[in-house]
Amino acid sequence: MKRPKLRYRVSLVATIGLAVVWVMLWGEFTLGAAVWGLLIALLIQVLFPLPDVPELEFFRPIGFARLVLVTLWGLTVSSFQVAAKVLAFWRPTKNAIIEVRLRSDSAFITAITAELVTLVPGSVALDAGERWLLVHVFDASTPAAVERARANVLRTEATALRAFGTAADRALLEVD
Repeated sequence: MKRPKLRYRVSLVATIGLAVVWVMLWGEFTLGAAVWGLLIALLIQVLFPLPDVPELEFFRPIGFARLVLVTLWGLTVSSFQVAAKVLAFWRPTKNAIIEVRLRSDSAFITAITAELVTLVPGSVALDAGERWLLVHVFDASTPAAVERARANVLRTEATALRAFGTAADRALLEVD
């Protein structure tokens, strides 16, 4: 195994992130905790290099902020919808497992989409492959509900593409 050069193993973003976690674990912000956090962050990256994730090179902060806000909104709305369905026990719900064809062939985007779909109540990603996602849907009582669930997965993928996708991936969104 050929080890990558040091400049590729140490990331500024990862260093700052690990240092912030160290300071948070320390419990208070002091100059000593910050310095030790930076040193430990550098040491961790040199001793345990992470694999290269090309999609992180295309990180867009505004797209990521939108991803977080859309996910939080989805968590809020779907929590109430699922609670209403569960409390209306006299009306049984019909569940379904659907396959959703994704636009991107990136494993990273597929994984983020699957995680976000699973995070929001009412759906669970069961399996994933190249350009597809298998999703369990809580409310599939009508064909329209199934199509809404499929559209929600595709919207989630589009939001992930806007945050992490390459220019070619984002061009897939303009085709739709």
